[in-house]
Amino acid sequence: MSSRGNRHTLTIRHVQQEDFGNYSCVADNSLGRSKKYMEVSGRPGPADFLSPPWSRSTDSFNLTWKVESYPPLQEVRLLYRKLMMNETFQQPGRWNDVILTPTPRPPSEPLTHVMAFTLRGLQHSSVYEAIVQAKNRYGWNEVSDIFQFYTQRISSDTHSEEMQVASSTSRSGATSLHRTRPPTLAWPWTLAAALLSLSLSLASFVGITTPSGRSMQLIG
Repeated sequence: MSSRGNRHTLTIRHVQQEDFGNYSCVADNSLGRSKKYMEVSGRPGPADFLSPPWSRSTDSFNLTWKVESYPPLQEVRLLYRKLMMNETFQQPGRWNDVILTPTPRPPSEPLTHVMAFTLRGLQHSSVYEAIVQAKNRYGWNEVSDIFQFYTQRISSDTHSEEMQVASSTSRSGATSLHRTRPPTLAWPWTLAAALLSLSLSLASFVGITTPSGRSMQLIG
């Protein structure tokens, strides 16, 4: 035990299985008593998802998560489901269950287990949910928070519209190759006459237009 001001610490060194259990911290003063509890367990910590929520694919999604556990993981359970949604309601579908066998972790990461799994056969333009639970020799951890992710909208309609525009442009260009050049329009301009040597002459001009573009601390 150690204390520094209002910070009180219990350090458990070389943690063994017999150290697991519930711990409580009780504080008393002249105004009353306060108590807090916490559990020290060898079970894995809850999984944290690392994947961005938006898929680059219309029918698949790569889920990546991490789990902290001192003992090696023995089994991981992944569940996912589709959400049926519209503007007025949201109804979850049936959970799909995937059982995974973890691979040995690298020596450089003695605590953190990082895993990934690619879900295939998903529906485009859809919302899905996933949860993960892991097990080591001390048991199963708590279920992770729900992770929500989205598949891409299928682009066939957009592609079709682009093809129609391109085809229309192409036809327009082909037509312009056979189109005869329109006749040049002459715009008459009348120029005021000049009086030279008592002679009146009228000159007429024409213009042309053109296009433009390892230790554990419990801290209270």
